Parts: sequence; structure tokens; C-alpha cells
Amino acid sequence: MKGFIFEELNGGASCRTYLIASPRTRQALIVDPVLELVPGYMQRLAKDQLRLMMVVDTHTHADHLSGGRELSRMTGAVHAGAPEGSVRRLLRDGEVLAVGDVHLTVWDSPGHTSDALVLVMEDRVLTGDTLLIGATGRTDLPTGDAEAEYLSLQRLLSLPEDTLVFPAHDYGGRTFSTIAHERLTNPRLRLDHEAFIRLMTTPRAEKPARLEEALAYNTRPLEARDEPAEQMAVF
Repeated sequence: MKGFIFEELNGGASCRTYLIASPRTRQALIVDPVLELVPGYMQRLAKDQLRLMMVVDTHTHADHLSGGRELSRMTGAVHAGAPEGSVRRLLRDGEVLAVGDVHLTVWDSPGHTSDALVLVMEDRVLTGDTLLIGATGRTDLPTGDAEAEYLSLQRLLSLPEDTLVFPAHDYGGRTFSTIAHERLTNPRLRLDHEAFIRLMTTPRAEKPARLEEALAYNTRPLEARDEPAEQMAVF
């Protein structure tokens, strides 16, 4: 698929934020923004005079503060995705989001969290924390479910093998993978069902450094101060 803007905005940091935009209509969508980096996102939008229409969080983040609410407040974009009660619009399985002439299909993808989703495009998929490069999202944090994660991964593996994989995190400086590469090399995807469940239900001692702060911020109910000055048209 050609003729659209697709960029990772965080400069290769472990948290990945994606910009998807149509050069023709100047409409844009941002996925999984980080609060502290919002000024940089605003500069990037201004550079090409892009109009932010929607901000999507692919799941309830436990390691950083989402910038979705702040971007919505500043631009009027619809904050969508997860978690329920903290975004203006929930996204449903099978729903299609249009950014100009660019289309993204929402898939429910529970496991890492109960509210996780992925965004499927013609030649690529934004996998959130469901499928990482060489790993999968952990399931031992709040609302995690190893069985649901296994089923969500099987669904992702049904995509064409040349589908590009863009995760919400990577800790090795890698930018993308493919379904075929993950199927062949990802150790967790090579496990059978029982071994996968056993591995993913084993408690891990280390927790995200900002776990309590992030969950408290990202799940707080919407307030009057979160209202955007100008509300965009609903997708």
C-alpha cells in the first residue's frame, strides 16, 4: 500500500508511537502516544499541516502515561480504544477506521490486558503489546489472561506471512518484523498450547517501574478539564 504517511514518532525508544496520515486529506491518527512526548507530536503534525482526527490506545498501559487525553484536549481529536470509561470512544472488533483513504480494521486482542486490540492494515498490523518482536506481551499484570493471549496470537498468525508487524514496544532497537519471521523465530510462538500457558502464568518478579502511577493515570474517569476546545467529527 502506497501513498500514505506511516512513521514511528519516538525515535526508537522502547515505547513506540505511530503516526498514520493521508497526504491527500491531511487527516491523521496517532497510536499509543506517550504523555511526555506530546509537544513533539504536535510539532510533527504542524510540519505537514496534518489534522489529528483520532488518538488510539491499544490497551491500558502499565508502564507509561498515555498522551491520548492530552492530544484530544489540545486538538479536538477523538480519544479512542482503551480503557473503558477513560476514552471518549470504545472500538469494536471488526470496526474500520478511515484516515482519508487509509483504512485500519480493529481486532479485539485480549490477553496482555482484557481490553487490548490490534489495528490491521492492508500490508501491516499494529500489534500493541499482543505480539512483540521475538516475544509476546506478558499476562501476569492486571487483567492479563494467558489463554486469551494464546487465542489472540493464533488469530494474528492467520494474517498473510508477509504482513509487517509493528509492536507497541521493542527493547532491542528493532523497528518491525513480519508474521513469517515471528512464526519461525519467536520462541513463544513455537510453544504448544500447554507450554505457552504454563510459561505465561508463571509469575515474574519484576514489575514496570511506573505501574501504579501509570494505571492510576490511564484509568481515571473523564473530567470536565479533559473536554477538547473543538470536537472533531466522529469517525
